[in-house]
Amino acid sequence: MEWKIVLKHENGIDRVEIVGIGEDPHRPVDIITTSRGPFGKKTLEKILEGVRRGVPVIIPAFSDRDLYAYAYHAGRIADEDPRWNYESNLPEITVPEEEDGELLII
Repeated sequence: MEWKIVLKHENGIDRVEIVGIGEDPHRPVDIITTSRGPFGKKTLEKILEGVRRGVPVIIPAFSDRDLYAYAYHAGRIADEDPRWNYESNLPEITVPEEEDGELLII
């Protein structure tokens, strides 16, 4: 399986692509990062630095190799700068539902 996180800049030149190979996006066998253009290169560096620093506890990313950590930082860039368009084929993270007023987290 190939999981992709893509940021495309509105200028049509700059782009960041993060591809995870493997069945589980939380534990990919390999991660390939590429960028195109000067903004793309700086943006990829910002994402990689963010992944090294970590993600908030509310994001269920298990390690710095977890694609959801990359998705979190790429998504923040797109949220903060409307010139970037975020795309991903990662499955939605489901939030555990409370049952009888109790929440079991494993």
